[in-house]
Amino acid sequence: MTDAARILSLAAARSDFGALPQQEQAVWRDFILDTLAVMAAGAAHPSVSVARSALVAAGGVGPASVMGFAQGASAGTAALANGMAMTVLQLQDGHRRARGHPMSHVLPAALAVAEETGATTGEFLNAVVAGYEVSARIGAALGGMQPLLHDTGTFGCIGAAVAAAFILGRGLEHPARAQLVEAAIGNAAAVALFPFRDTCIEGAGVHHLFVGLGAQNGITAARAALAGLSPSPATLERFFGPRAGEGFDPALLTQGIGPDGCWSRSEILSAYLKWHPVCAHLGSMLDCIEALRDRPEGMDPDRIAAVTIEVYSTALQYDSPDPRTDLAARFSFRHAAALSLCLGPLRHDGFSPDRLARPEVQAMAARVRLVTDPRLDALYPENRPARVTLDLTDGSQAQAEVRAPKGDSARPLTRAEVQAKAAVLMQAAWGDDDPFHRIVALLDRPPPDLPQQLGRVLGRGFAP
Repeated sequence: MTDAARILSLAAARSDFGALPQQEQAVWRDFILDTLAVMAAGAAHPSVSVARSALVAAGGVGPASVMGFAQGASAGTAALANGMAMTVLQLQDGHRRARGHPMSHVLPAALAVAEETGATTGEFLNAVVAGYEVSARIGAALGGMQPLLHDTGTFGCIGAAVAAAFILGRGLEHPARAQLVEAAIGNAAAVALFPFRDTCIEGAGVHHLFVGLGAQNGITAARAALAGLSPSPATLERFFGPRAGEGFDPALLTQGIGPDGCWSRSEILSAYLKWHPVCAHLGSMLDCIEALRDRPEGMDPDRIAAVTIEVYSTALQYDSPDPRTDLAARFSFRHAAALSLCLGPLRHDGFSPDRLARPEVQAMAARVRLVTDPRLDALYPENRPARVTLDLTDGSQAQAEVRAPKGDSARPLTRAEVQAKAAVLMQAAWGDDDPFHRIVALLDRPPPDLPQQLGRVLGRGFAP
């Protein structure tokens, strides 16, 4: 059996951000900016503030920045506290074929280890590329997750380990660095989380630990590899893939690697950024509602007698029918649709208890009917389609269908939209003194010590 970790590690160790085309570098910068902004607004959310404070206090002092805290922490604690903020608003990155969120795990780990070790800009950016490309390929090879298994904390943990190992191996020649990355892949594949999917649907706050622990475990797996702890051979193929993946295909692990052993295809170009603050399966539904709202006649909620939402069957595995928390509501087709239909486009803070409890929202949610359509099933997972039909009180109907949500790789956000989203989220965390323009400038014209400068900007107290 070919050990895929070896092939992946050789390509990862050759990752070179500076050699990428300028247009592709711009995509990476957009994903880093978006992830930092989502992390900041999530970290400032009251649902995780107490837990983050407790974990940071228990972890002790260190050189890595923690969003919203002037005092730094160890790399592992920083990755945990920052990573657990990623899923709070359900605005994190995603990858269609991998069916998960590689950047959400890779960036917190890479930034924390880069700060702790004093890594250069090049080492940091190369590590992000290495971790992301490995993580996305492993996710795609899984063919979806096993029933009741959530993706966060699983293959993203392996990407975090790759990024950490790349930086911890700074100064090593290519073969030695590749060996370190290979060991980190196997170690992380052996210790990655296997978290319960329904925690997010039911709005349980422990869901936010999945990404944080995935990033922290990845760093630990890389440190262990550096200290000489090695994995069993072919752990990816023998254990992780069959245990985590519903349709695991080991041949896909190393696709997109050329004869020269380098990445021949950039997985970041198949990734997406969310526009709507909901589970990704709900995005196309909200796009349909926006299309209906943009009709010349507009949308009058009082004229809506019934709402039919047609989706692919997998999407309804993530539906929360009776949400009791902010998080659960972001997984509820009925309540997300009702909020949007009654109150307008959903913002990051659009799921507050007072909004959910409004009589008109509750009445609209009761008028929503969910239906699976085999024709839409046939379009998944290449697309995430939805169809929304409004039955109006005058007997007429209005309908819209969307195959891929806004932000998908087929419908990517513009640079202006990425920046507009980031600006709103950073202001939500820091108020009018937010560092949005400073971070954009740092990413557009990276200084030699980018990770350290990012850390100083991000490690500031949030607005009261």
